Amino acid sequence: MMDVQRLFELGHESRKARDFASALGYYQLALDQDPDNRSALLAMGDAYRGLKDFENCLRLWMMGIKEHPKDVPLLTRIGDAHKQLRHRDLAIDYYHRALDLQGTNRYALMGLGDLYYKEHSYKEALVHWERLLQIDPRLINIITMVGNVHRKQHNFEKAIDYFGAAIKIAPHNTYAVFGMADALRGLGRYEQAAPYWDEIVAEDPNNPQVLTRAGDCCFHIGDLSKAEALFQRALALGHDTSALLGLARLQRHRGEFDLALQSYQRLLSRKPGDTRAIVLLGETLGEVKGHAVALEYLEAQRKTHPETKEIECAIQRLTDCS
Repeated sequence: MMDVQRLFELGHESRKARDFASALGYYQLALDQDPDNRSALLAMGDAYRGLKDFENCLRLWMMGIKEHPKDVPLLTRIGDAHKQLRHRDLAIDYYHRALDLQGTNRYALMGLGDLYYKEHSYKEALVHWERLLQIDPRLINIITMVGNVHRKQHNFEKAIDYFGAAIKIAPHNTYAVFGMADALRGLGRYEQAAPYWDEIVAEDPNNPQVLTRAGDCCFHIGDLSKAEALFQRALALGHDTSALLGLARLQRHRGEFDLALQSYQRLLSRKPGDTRAIVLLGETLGEVKGHAVALEYLEAQRKTHPETKEIECAIQRLTDCS
């Protein structure tokens, strides 16, 4: 019979190799020899976590916490398992139990920040992540997440400060570079954003969202050929709405109104109720065929979408111009 220490070594080696099933077998053998072994319960739970079997994680870790109620690593793991199982209040409770025992525990602060971020409680997320950054200001993933909160709230200047700090630590961090590009875009600083978009496109060339936003940036700095190529690449990957809207705007800018109409019609064939496309198609009809034709189209759309204020406003604008 192998001793417990050797079983642990084999379990850890298997877990590092992501062979979680084998790891579970070794840890179970260790527990068979020593049923109250806290380390075996913790490690076995970690192996179940690798398999995304959070129910069994929780079962094992709850066995451990009964014997070791002030074990901070167990408390944070239980918080993590409850978070994965969407037991919100229990997750918060266990994270706070860990913080009551160890106020600087990064896993509890990280877990609470992540939980609040995912439910869009950004103020609460920032409280925990900023506290975490006071402990370790070089946590690149947390710096970028704080930047993302500010970006989502349109606090673009603050977002740029955080993404800039992240880029100083890790110059080619994809999340930081993307965040910087998008925050600069949010401020209309397209010339500054362009090099960041180029870097992201080179790093992630098959990401349609990246391609579309990079295309938008190129449009604003007047590089229309590059913008068109980026929109077409995004369309080839199935990113219909934003890429078609960007392409149609470019076509209108060039005076290619028939092509723009085709782009809007293409979008509406896939998303018949897209209000923005309906309004823009109406505006383009007005540019090509006159206000009367545009009004006729938009009036027909209003009957189909009677509760849509955007169509009503577009009709009013055309009526005022007539």
